[in-house]
Amino acid sequence: MIKNKDELKEFYNSLKEEYEGYVQMSDSKIESKHLFKKAQTLPKWEKLHNDINYIVEMALFEPNSKRSILIRQQNATWLVIDKTLDGDEPIDSFFTLTKDTPKMKITQIWETKHNEFCLDMEVLEPKYLLFAGFEKGEEK
Repeated sequence: MIKNKDELKEFYNSLKEEYEGYVQMSDSKIESKHLFKKAQTLPKWEKLHNDINYIVEMALFEPNSKRSILIRQQNATWLVIDKTLDGDEPIDSFFTLTKDTPKMKITQIWETKHNEFCLDMEVLEPKYLLFAGFEKGEEK
């Protein structure tokens, strides 16, 4: 779903649960205040934004409901993918944003589609890569 800045602000302000994840703002590297290693309430919209910056990318995961949210800036709009994982998806761990951040868990969602280049047979094609939280373990 594509959102303009006002729609994105309304969506962000509706997020009341506690999330793991990160926010990448346009005017800075990912700072510790924008990195949520454990589920927590999100900072207020006004705390993230000043008059000239904007969200470049945001990945959030709510562990209780398994809700995954991915937001990416595209020109003057934002792509928002908001999915609830059913628990059957494979989850892989990847090295992550900074040296003192735990590995990110990413789930791959595939769908079956007819592919004209494979004799019009049904093949699996990637649909989404979704953030599924951080690996739990020793804190660094």
